[in-house]
Amino acid sequence: MRELLKNEGIDVVGAIPLSRCKITKKYLLERAGLSDNACVVMMLLPYRTQQGPTNLSVYASVRDYHKFVDYLRERITDFLVAKGEDASFGVFADHSPIDEVHASCIAGLGFIGDNGLLINEKYSSFVFLCELIIDTAPEKIGLEYTTCDEVKRCIGCGACARACPSNCMDKADPRPKSECLSAITQKKGELSEHERGLMLENNTVWGCDICQNVCPYTKNAEYTKIPYFKKEIITTLTKELIEGMSDEEFNSRAFSWRGKQALIRNLEISN
Repeated sequence: MRELLKNEGIDVVGAIPLSRCKITKKYLLERAGLSDNACVVMMLLPYRTQQGPTNLSVYASVRDYHKFVDYLRERITDFLVAKGEDASFGVFADHSPIDEVHASCIAGLGFIGDNGLLINEKYSSFVFLCELIIDTAPEKIGLEYTTCDEVKRCIGCGACARACPSNCMDKADPRPKSECLSAITQKKGELSEHERGLMLENNTVWGCDICQNVCPYTKNAEYTKIPYFKKEIITTLTKELIEGMSDEEFNSRAFSWRGKQALIRNLEISN
């Protein structure tokens, strides 16, 4: 399993018992036929590339990672079939039965930043979280359980809090998550003058990476090794680009869930 993942550019992996995880959607485990004795293989999917975007978040400049997870699920299925492993399993990302950040921490893959994101020393916070949950011992798929059992926090340097344009991490007077600049760009309807001003001041039409970019772990962070994220990168989002996309092209992007109108509204604000 480790070799399969490494060949796909995934080199940060850790296995833990399901019993050590925080279950958030038990019905997903039941639907996949998974028992309480299952093994959880946490994986980090780095997505940051050298082609940094100008007016949108890095996660939205690359192709939608859910489609890569679909591909990865097929590769894992082929691997298990070839090994004659018939245990029940599921591959999850985002819509997961467990608290993925917590599980990644106790699997030894990183620690929690003041912005709530998982931070890995190799890739910083520019990682998607994904997991294989399988009803078998890790040794049967070439892995072993990690010994980490602690949820660690970052060094608390305060760089992210100082840089946040919405003061969402001000411990003395924290603002609601709905006031995060990234959340503002994803709102429906009309935006307030203040919200429009924040977008203009920080040159964004979708998302915000400010707290991630100023993190000291980002300074020397490595770029992704996953080929999927190195293709068809959008460096600058324009109205012409959005309007010219076919439905298939548009739906291959992480920003497609909100629809074209919200993006066009944001692009008109930026002009």
